[in-house]
Amino acid sequence: MKLFTKRSGVTINISTEAIVRTIFLVIAAFFVIVFIGRITHELTLFAISAFLALALNPAVSGLSRRLRIKSRIRATGLAYLVVLVLLTGFIAVVVPPLVRQTNDFIKTIPSTVQNLNDSSSAPGRLIDRYNLQDQVDKVSDDLKDRTGDVPGLVFNTAGRIGGIIISLITVVVLTFMMLVEGPLWFKRILAIMPKEKQADYKDLGGKMYKVVTGYVNGQVLIAAIASFFSFIAIMIASQITNASINAAALAGIVFLFGLIPLIGNTIAAVIVVILSLFVSTPLAIIMAIYFPIYQQIENATLQPHIQAKTNQLTPLLVFMAALIGAGFGGILGAFIAIPVAGCLRILVEHHFGDALVPTEESVKEA
Repeated sequence: MKLFTKRSGVTINISTEAIVRTIFLVIAAFFVIVFIGRITHELTLFAISAFLALALNPAVSGLSRRLRIKSRIRATGLAYLVVLVLLTGFIAVVVPPLVRQTNDFIKTIPSTVQNLNDSSSAPGRLIDRYNLQDQVDKVSDDLKDRTGDVPGLVFNTAGRIGGIIISLITVVVLTFMMLVEGPLWFKRILAIMPKEKQADYKDLGGKMYKVVTGYVNGQVLIAAIASFFSFIAIMIASQITNASINAAALAGIVFLFGLIPLIGNTIAAVIVVILSLFVSTPLAIIMAIYFPIYQQIENATLQPHIQAKTNQLTPLLVFMAALIGAGFGGILGAFIAIPVAGCLRILVEHHFGDALVPTEESVKEA
């Protein structure tokens, strides 16, 4: 095929082979995009498993060295057993009180709605004073409509729980396999690299490994400290207000959501305050005052000293990484995004130098 332009007088020759190759590449790219879109969930499970394998590898290696276990499979199985025991104990402490409190709250919904409609009660007088009866009736009707379809809701919930359980089992199995075979794969991949670059790539992989493990260990430590002080605060506040509440369960909620960067502590604070409100209003007020104070102290002390040293990311980069991660994978994506951003920083610095990506120390100096 020939293309001729009158103005320039230039003739452009395009071979049939180039056209066919271009069409083939476009079609192939389309099918690759469609294929990736179809296996997005599976790719997410692979990414989660790889991240967990990196996070648990120090525990497996430590157990192997201290107990002198030569078999990688045995060391991984022992680490899994320890984690399983800890998770079982945690669930046994946290879940039953939460289920009991939720059931108690559901049982009080009819009486609460009745009090709202009773003009002689304090909430009823408040509704009459500000003309909120229409809004209250609308909320009551919505609650009736939603509770009327209980069988369908139960069926959908059971289906979702079943899917979650299958995904969890898949992640557990994949993580175990990656822990067992991961070091071998790394050595094999390193062996096919040019010999003069093997030491360089090994050092690069070691730095990324330290970023991931350091971030996980730091986030777990921060969440554990927040959970410990929350437990003490809830115990003291419940004694002052004479409120009966399970402080261990609420502290467990603080620990779980504390693993989520940036927004985890805020979510945990809202949940704890709401659950406290079901038991005692003064207790909820005290906890609503406690959490902002603790978060300010944590942001000024724990976060800079624990996480900043491992990731070397500026607050802007951390915030952007968390937002992008949350957009792709929700809460779990936000958790993984920050160490991924730290690994990308190491890659950029490796190829373009240290001066390209600003660190938190350089921002403070500026």
